[in-house]
Amino acid sequence: NRQKLIPYQISDRGPATAVGDLNGDGKTDIFFGGSKRKPAAIFIQSDSAYTEKYSAAIASDSIKEDVAAAIADFNNDGKNDLFVGSGGGDFYNKMKPLLDSYYLQRDSVFIPETLPEYFENASVVRSNDMDNDGDPDLFVGSHAVSNDFGKIPTSYLLKNDGGRFSAVPNEAVQQAGMITDAVWDDFDNDGVKDLIVVGEWMPPRFFKNTNGTLTEAAVTAEKLNGLWQSILPFDIDSDGDTDYLLGNWGTNTKFSAAATAPMKMYYADFDANGSTETVVCTQRNGNYYPLAGLDELAGQMVSLRKKFTAYKDFAGKTVAEIFGKDALDKAALLEVHVLQSGYLKNNNGRFSFVPFQNELQTAPITAFVAYDFDKDGRDEALAAGNYFGVTPFHGRFDAFPGALIKNEKTVILGNRLGLDFAGKAIRHLNIITLKGDPYLLATLNNDKAQVYQLIK
Repeated sequence: NRQKLIPYQISDRGPATAVGDLNGDGKTDIFFGGSKRKPAAIFIQSDSAYTEKYSAAIASDSIKEDVAAAIADFNNDGKNDLFVGSGGGDFYNKMKPLLDSYYLQRDSVFIPETLPEYFENASVVRSNDMDNDGDPDLFVGSHAVSNDFGKIPTSYLLKNDGGRFSAVPNEAVQQAGMITDAVWDDFDNDGVKDLIVVGEWMPPRFFKNTNGTLTEAAVTAEKLNGLWQSILPFDIDSDGDTDYLLGNWGTNTKFSAAATAPMKMYYADFDANGSTETVVCTQRNGNYYPLAGLDELAGQMVSLRKKFTAYKDFAGKTVAEIFGKDALDKAALLEVHVLQSGYLKNNNGRFSFVPFQNELQTAPITAFVAYDFDKDGRDEALAAGNYFGVTPFHGRFDAFPGALIKNEKTVILGNRLGLDFAGKAIRHLNIITLKGDPYLLATLNNDKAQVYQLIK
């Protein structure tokens, strides 16, 4: 446990899941990423089932932790290829397993191709022809810096030139924050897909695409830093424009945050030992106090044992009294203003945040998928979540059964739909088709995937 004070794990955000046709037969195949030293798996759909297909190239990268993936025809040869984003908390600095993987498909065999060399903890991979030159480019979001939580990681835009990628300099995108999810969508309705990213200790950020160049756009005046986990374009109010569903941490938590009393995280080398620490604080009666107690803080910063030799000396101390105002002023400060999951309501190109009902606040919402589940001619949004990577002080978040969001007012909990999501840490939701019938694929962290037939 190299960083005892981080508020949650960063090593449990996988596995990657991507769906698409990987053998050119028109059927939906599946890529499941592997954890460290466990190979990823490709499942090819036949007429009636899925069969695992071995790939020597992919197996040779089994040291990596596969956190995100995308399937697309990157070299425009008519065959889909595979990009895999690597991450996890076990690799750091310039360790080779942090390098992403890129496989072109030739003669039904995946061949590894070179990428720009960057060492980041990937969290999301999204493809889109950003510059309108006919081939799909990539956004690779990064979640955290291993062994240095609190430092803003570098995300990447990768320009595709005939199947070869090069990094596009864009400081605003590269330093957007601790990214967890992203989507390419035309938020300004000019006919060109833009980039929207969400993440932790940051607001949703909108980047307008102008002739292949991304520039941040101010779309709301609200303070919306959150612990955002997921985003889905979805017209929740049926007014003809696109709103954005946002999965956040929820309110069933020891965390507390508001625009007028944000949760704060100070990031600095408080004990001057060459390694950084993070101290998370919440407000009470106008003062800020660390969530961690003396034992937890001193477990990372031993010098505090000399300053506070008895628990009574530590009791009731504000974060400024513990570390000193000068140290806090010099530290980097990250904030959270909102913990509720909800949606950004589109008001003619400006957005306002609307929290979901209480039933959707019991746990982090980590995945959405849109589909016409009830066959009424209009898509609904299915939400899923739960998260276990927290300390016993917080207690794991496992009570969310999933929910079908029909509109602003109507929500149906997953246990009424036959879903077994409670007690499961859902990472991805996908719709797949087998023998012409639709199925829901739910990918779980550290557990078997679930498949549900969707009744017509």
